[in-house]
Amino acid sequence: MDPIPAALLWGFLGYVVFPLWLVAGAADFACHARTDIAHTSGVGESVLHLLQTAQMGLPILAILFLEVDASVLLLAIVASVAHTATAYWDLSYTAPLRRISALEQFVHAFLIILPLTGLAVIVLLHWPQARSLLAPLSADWSLRLRAPGFETALIAGVLAASFAIVVAPGLMELRRTLRARKSGRRAIA
Repeated sequence: MDPIPAALLWGFLGYVVFPLWLVAGAADFACHARTDIAHTSGVGESVLHLLQTAQMGLPILAILFLEVDASVLLLAIVASVAHTATAYWDLSYTAPLRRISALEQFVHAFLIILPLTGLAVIVLLHWPQARSLLAPLSADWSLRLRAPGFETALIAGVLAASFAIVVAPGLMELRRTLRARKSGRRAIA
């Protein structure tokens, strides 16, 4: 059986997984707005969303700028596990405080599985490094800039889309929740 070409895997990651993940993130923020997060689950939920963004942003930045070796793969694995655990924490915290619709739960399924799918693709693309995690003494733990690096336009596109679709809405959501808490209009502490 022929291996899957790396270009096909990178294409799947860049043209399917990542865009779907961004769309799911935007849909999740729309769901939050519909349920008036600022006056229900408030700052606590909003902070958890930003934590999840940071948990996935760090390995994305590492993969964009660094050679994917054992250290970058381990970072991506730990971040993915932490992101999944934080998603559970988020739902456990939020469910008693506001209604989470079936649509929002459906969106959350994508927000959990797409990062794990992306991780699986990265592992496949860097299989020798992934395998070396099982023998840590032989693994490459050095952090080096990616050579050759990704094209500047690709990096700019990933960063701009991430900021516009996920980071900025997350910060605006936090701002709204902080304002609601400060004004005393939030129903719960």
